[in-house]
Formats: sequence, C-alpha cells, structure tokens
Amino acid sequence: MSVTGINKYLQTTVGREKLLRFVQYFSRFYAFYLLRNGAPKEAIQRWADLKTHIGNGRKFFRLFKQFEFGQAGVKALSIQDEVLRVTGALKQLGMFLYYSTEAVVLANAVNFYKVKNVKNFQQLGFKFWLAALVMSVVSTLHKFRNLSIRAAQLEKTFKSEKSTEQVQAEAKVLVKEKKGLQKQLLQDVVDMIIPSAGLSLLPFDEGIVGLAGMTTSWLAMTSQWKKLNA
Repeated sequence: MSVTGINKYLQTTVGREKLLRFVQYFSRFYAFYLLRNGAPKEAIQRWADLKTHIGNGRKFFRLFKQFEFGQAGVKALSIQDEVLRVTGALKQLGMFLYYSTEAVVLANAVNFYKVKNVKNFQQLGFKFWLAALVMSVVSTLHKFRNLSIRAAQLEKTFKSEKSTEQVQAEAKVLVKEKKGLQKQLLQDVVDMIIPSAGLSLLPFDEGIVGLAGMTTSWLAMTSQWKKLNA
C-alpha cells in the first residue's frame, strides 16, 4: 500500500463513499458494544451521532444515483439469457426505487421537506433493497450454473486435445469469473442482513448489523482498490 495508491483511491467518489460506509457501520457496531458494556451515555451518543451524520452524508453522495440504475435496468432488457434479463431488470428497478425513497428520507432528515410517517418510507426502501439483493443472488446462482456448463465443456476439450494456450487461457478466465461470483454472492447474502433486520424479518441486533455492514463495505473497498491499483 503506497501513498500514491491511497490518494488514487480517495480521489474517487466510490472510494470515499465506501470508506465512509465502513466508518458508519463501525460506529453502529461500537455504539451497541458500548451500550452492552454499560458505557457512559455520552460515549454511546457520540458514536450514535457519528453513525447518523455519516449516514446522511452518504445519502448526499448518492443523490440521483437512481437514474444510473434506471439506465442499467433498460440495458438489462436487452440481455438474451431470460433469467439474467428478468433478474437484472428487477434488481435495477429495486435499486432505483430504493434510492428514490432514500432521497425522500434525506429531505426529511435535513428539514428540507418534512414527510409524515417517514419511517414508512424507510421500511419501503428496505423492501426494495432486499428485493434487489434477492434478484442479485438468483442471478449469481444462475451464472454459477452457466459457469459449470462452460467448465464441463472445457474439461472435455482438455481431455480430447493436448493442452493448448487457448484452453489454459479460458481456464484462467473461468477461475477469475468464479472468484468474482463468489465474492458477489457473499456480499449480497451478508448485505441482506441489514434490510432484513430493518424490517424485523430476522432477530439481528445492532451489533450484527454493524458487523454485516463493515464486512460488505470492506469487500467493496478492496474491489475498488484493486480496480484502481491493479
């Protein structure tokens, strides 16, 4: 890790946003940890306030991001694979609606536009986010299936012919794709903890939610770091 690499990472909006997300969920976890261990109220409130303010700050980062997902959803409709087309379009629609509700929640939080029953918008946003994650998981599992078919075909080619550079190159591509899918699946499944807890579908406390957010933030941070500092 070099100073140049760090600067390159921090110069990107995605890099800074994911770093802030990690700090936000660490604050959420640590506030819960302090509460469980009987820390003074002032100390707990300090970390709880940090979580809240960073959360609002991140929402500003993501204002109008729903239009990116809207465009991606339209592009997904042109995918030939039926499963990937449907899951891709529904995932992007879910994220479009999630970020739309988030904008309403932000407007309420900064007193720009007061909304009655803002908690209903938060709950609705969690539902859209969870639905998008479910679609992403289904899509990833389908890609795993396609990858297995390609691997089986490659194995037949490998057995019927001498090992060629082309076969070896294809094998490396499959290994790389498999690792990427495994990481995506892990990230989606762990992220599902957050909206599931927000909707009270699963009995996860603030500590577990904080750890889940830290985990997926770290995965996203490492992906962005590798992308910029390959």
